[in-house]
Amino acid sequence: MLTDYERYLLTDYLANAASRLNSREGLARNLVEWIVDPDNRDSFARRKRKDWVDLNLPEIDVSQPSDAALRCIVRTLRNDNSAKEAEPDRTALRLLRFGEAMRLDPTDVRILEFALRYKTHSAFESVIDDIFDDYSRHGAPLNVRCRALPLLLGLSPNRIQSRLQDDCPLVRSGAVSVDYDGEIQIAGRLLRLVAASGDENADVTSLLLDAASPGDLERLDFDHVADDRDHVETLVKGALDSDAPGVNILLYGPPGTGKTEFCKMLAQRLGATLYSIGEADEDGDEPTRTERLRELTLAQRLLAGNRRALLLFDEMDDLLSGPDSGFGIFGRMFSSGTRASSSKIFMNRLLEKTPAPTLWTMNDARDVSPAILRRMMFAFELRPPTMKVRARVWSRQLDRHGIEAAPEDVQALAAEFDAAPGVAAGATAAAHLAGGDIAAVRRGVESLSRVLSCGRPPQAAPAGFDPGLIRADTDPGVLADRLVSAGAGRFSLCLQGPPGTGKSACVRYLAERLGLEVVQKRASDLLSMWVGQTERQIARAFAEARDTGAFLVFDEADSLLADRRFAQRSWEVSQVNEMLTWMEVHPLPFACTTNFGTHLDPATLRRFVFKIALDYLGPEQANAAFRKFFSLPPPASLAALSALTPGDFAVVRRKAGLLGRLQDAGALAEMLRAECDAKPERPTAIGFRP
Repeated sequence: MLTDYERYLLTDYLANAASRLNSREGLARNLVEWIVDPDNRDSFARRKRKDWVDLNLPEIDVSQPSDAALRCIVRTLRNDNSAKEAEPDRTALRLLRFGEAMRLDPTDVRILEFALRYKTHSAFESVIDDIFDDYSRHGAPLNVRCRALPLLLGLSPNRIQSRLQDDCPLVRSGAVSVDYDGEIQIAGRLLRLVAASGDENADVTSLLLDAASPGDLERLDFDHVADDRDHVETLVKGALDSDAPGVNILLYGPPGTGKTEFCKMLAQRLGATLYSIGEADEDGDEPTRTERLRELTLAQRLLAGNRRALLLFDEMDDLLSGPDSGFGIFGRMFSSGTRASSSKIFMNRLLEKTPAPTLWTMNDARDVSPAILRRMMFAFELRPPTMKVRARVWSRQLDRHGIEAAPEDVQALAAEFDAAPGVAAGATAAAHLAGGDIAAVRRGVESLSRVLSCGRPPQAAPAGFDPGLIRADTDPGVLADRLVSAGAGRFSLCLQGPPGTGKSACVRYLAERLGLEVVQKRASDLLSMWVGQTERQIARAFAEARDTGAFLVFDEADSLLADRRFAQRSWEVSQVNEMLTWMEVHPLPFACTTNFGTHLDPATLRRFVFKIALDYLGPEQANAAFRKFFSLPPPASLAALSALTPGDFAVVRRKAGLLGRLQDAGALAEMLRAECDAKPERPTAIGFRP
């Protein structure tokens, strides 16, 4: 049912059109015919016939209406007292406040109101389409070239077009856009001004923008990036306090590392409201890039001067794909034929003048155009959390879902799975829904970890390390004692030896004795098919260890430090140079392990403070390993096996357990012999070759 104010608007629109038309125009005949025809008036009042005021018009020849007839219609419509006395309705009042907030001209508000009424009210749409549809050369009335808009608003066509230019406030605000065909498109979010229930005095910002939901993570959960975390907090606080424009923060890192959660935590810490941009359109569907950027523009203008508001543009990566992505990241802002939105200058200015601090998140910052990166005030990489942080996240998620877990279970989850907070939340939620226990949680995180680790099984926590089972030219136990007593903060090791001799376990033992977590990188984690990407990954590995205070370990280091004399491609040399450069300046302990020490570049050896060579177990060590792994006396035949490693005993233990032979010393010895026979190399003298 039409409100009195809606009736007023319609009569005003019709009076404007009648006053500006020449009686000889076909459009004038269409207008007069529609007004005097009772059937059309019934159509106008389709919900309730009493909505239409009886005009009491004299007899008019609709086939040839005179100018006098048009003047009579105008007077009658203007003198409709019931319409003139109407107070602005809820939509009109909200539009007025929106115009004030966006600093729009009254003409802009009138254009916007016309567009909204036409798009949202069937009576407006029916009346206007019936009158103008047959005489429009440019499609629907919402077109800058169509006569409907200037006629109904009582404005000149030039006035309408001047208010809908690309550089005018109404378009620059993001409220509307105009495509190449002149079609006027309204930001979907503005439909809330009409549809949202509640008081007409409701805050326009709260109607149009969506505040982000509360986060699950706390400030302590980002201790592994404490320096950057604290800097960003100080930076954004200063921006809010001073109302500084152009404050853009980029947060990047692998999926699930907590980028969105960090933004929520930051807003809560600063007592600010975080508004998330473009998570869904007005129908609840996935928004397009065009819609998201319109919403960003609208939100920025709406929040200008608000010192307690932050903007979150999540999943910036979405803007990089598709035919309209254009240049680097922002390509063509308003795709689908929209004018002037493809300008790089437009996006650059948008970033430079953001009224509210804006947080941008994405997975890989390499995809961002340098022109965009230069306009970021700070770029913050969120890396996977440390084991200490993971344990805290696991504990809180388990408590939240009512799953009982002993402290050692929590520590085991944190140690065995390098899982991001999002993975922990998903695994515990799934276990809760299934009515499961800690075993169900473990099953869930194993399934997710297999996918996220590209098929690699999660790394198991190392078993109890026994330095006595390591045959090396440097005793790891003695070395650990010396390093601990000396408080060594910076040193490097290279551990070389056959597979299974305990190189990685030895490094982890040293790290544990020093109270350091381990950041372990395999060659497969760092090597890339893209030129320059391997060097970037190497630099990131050193930065990660430095920022988290961890013991950095490179497994399969011969792939990263291969002898440059035999290099066949330039990138093989550049990646070795990158490694050597960082090895020189890294301020914390790090180690490299390799099965092929002779393959290392000669320049690498002088970079290592300690060079430790590991070899196959001696007879006494082999006997000790047999007793440790099988709790049985070693058979005499064990002495003949000269190529045993601790890894062989671990493999045979698993195999014998499956075969039910753990109590058969002879069978165990034969299995160990088979492991030795399978090795392509025989024992050689211990130590590095000159």
